[in-house]
Amino acid sequence: MSEAPLQQAVVREAARWYIRLHEAAPEDAQRKRFEQWRSQHPDHERAWQLAQRVSGQWQGIPDGVGLRTLDRADRLSRRDGLKALMLLMTAGAATWVVGRHDGWSADERTAVGEQRQIDLADGTRLNLNTDSAVDIAFDDHQRLIRLRSGEVLVTTGQDPLNRPLRVETVHGNVYPIGTRFSVRLEDDDSLVTVYGGAVDICPTGQTDATRLNVGNQARFDSLEVMTAQPLIPDSDGWSLGVLRVELMPLSTFTRELSRYRPGWVRCDPQIADLLITGAFQLRDTDLILSAVARALPVSVVYRTRYWVTLQPRSA
Repeated sequence: MSEAPLQQAVVREAARWYIRLHEAAPEDAQRKRFEQWRSQHPDHERAWQLAQRVSGQWQGIPDGVGLRTLDRADRLSRRDGLKALMLLMTAGAATWVVGRHDGWSADERTAVGEQRQIDLADGTRLNLNTDSAVDIAFDDHQRLIRLRSGEVLVTTGQDPLNRPLRVETVHGNVYPIGTRFSVRLEDDDSLVTVYGGAVDICPTGQTDATRLNVGNQARFDSLEVMTAQPLIPDSDGWSLGVLRVELMPLSTFTRELSRYRPGWVRCDPQIADLLITGAFQLRDTDLILSAVARALPVSVVYRTRYWVTLQPRSA
């Protein structure tokens, strides 16, 4: 059963606590009051988790909500920052709490910046990427992995009962054929990448499947499978805690890095087209930002730990 939407008063209070605790190091007394508030009611904990999720996953914002505020986030005052977070939490609460982005009640999930390996009873191995959630449903007739948010890398096992395996997203189903593949759920579509074997992709609005072979990736929504493209080399490096990129525009790199870091990382449009290549250890995103500043003519400006801007380096 889905949880009821949070009351706006609780959402506002969680937003206030988030701003208080992250604008400066909290004193022990303030931290104690926060922990008391957090434990007073289950909805307080849900609202706090929502505040953390919203701050760490800006890409989930509904179209048109708060975008002008976020565009100038590096100039926000405390009051404006509180308004922005409250707006995003209130607007997104129903979606994140009871919608498809919600992972709190999922069978398995990861936090922002976490990767985790899960070995299933049939020998299938799952690697969950940052901020991801899956449900796992095995019965006498099927093996179902439902991706509720984020990204999963699947290495299929040999099921002694020969039950078919499928990965389901809100856009459709992916049927592996003795393979290693990943599925990434995004707002408008799902991305499938095949590292071994092949998969069949069947959008919810179709009855026929599309075959995707090893070395390729393709996006699909509920109506169609888009044209296959060659996979990006080492794009599964995240499963080993490494983000590998080659000649990637800095704006794209910044968006990708934001998936692994709580808060928001902004790239100034003046440096958006700079290209970056390298292998970066995801366990320390501050170190990654420092490496970017050494490799490119950019500066990393921290308004807070959670609001970071890459901007042109001053002469």
